[in-house]
Amino acid sequence: MTPASIVKLMTAVVAIEMASNFQLPKSFKLEIVPEDDVEGSGRNLHAGDRLSLGDSIANLLVPSSNVAANLIARTFGQMMLGSKTGTSHDAVQRFVAEMNTTARNLGMTKSQFLNPHGLAVRGQRSTARDLSLLVKKCLIYGPITRVWGTKAFAIGITGPVPRRLVLKSAFHSSTRRAVPEFSLPQYLGGKTGTLWPAIFNLASVSATKSGGICVSVSLGSPTVEERYHDYLKLVDLSNELARGTV
Repeated sequence: MTPASIVKLMTAVVAIEMASNFQLPKSFKLEIVPEDDVEGSGRNLHAGDRLSLGDSIANLLVPSSNVAANLIARTFGQMMLGSKTGTSHDAVQRFVAEMNTTARNLGMTKSQFLNPHGLAVRGQRSTARDLSLLVKKCLIYGPITRVWGTKAFAIGITGPVPRRLVLKSAFHSSTRRAVPEFSLPQYLGGKTGTLWPAIFNLASVSATKSGGICVSVSLGSPTVEERYHDYLKLVDLSNELARGTV
């Protein structure tokens, strides 16, 4: 099954690990170039914009920015190539190769990543089991967990047009439109993966009523409303398992 934008969780993990490997300072900024622009969600950055890695990850995960995905992949791909002489495409592909290496190291044996944002491409695939392993990995990284459950998050952009952007959660916004009365009392965070008009995925972490946490992944829900109800069913099942009633 195509993971769609759930791919961005792997993009975030690899970026955080690469930043540590390269010992990048907190002041490090990523800069948008024209080649980073891409269609789809979160198209809110422009050539010359500069932002921190933490804010790049927030933009990647909260509004699900495809441009932020390309920015992150190109920037760290160039670092791994050790040169800026290659093309942006070369850099992104180097980063994607690292995504697949990380997937193998996590035991994601049935996954293949072909881009950093999750836009539809033949051959990009994963499974609920594999993506649950990815979600568990995300739990150790503060830059991910501080933003992936929020309804809104503000970031700062410098460069030719400095500004403050308030990011709105793609998950909360889309679900609110489809299910106005929706409630997520146990939801801690996660990532949607959407390919209109008929694929609505969700990888998430929720608090259980027993005090633990539940990782759940639903793939292929046919509507936003069905995705929401599939999520609730999985959380209810986790509560029943915790009580030993199933």
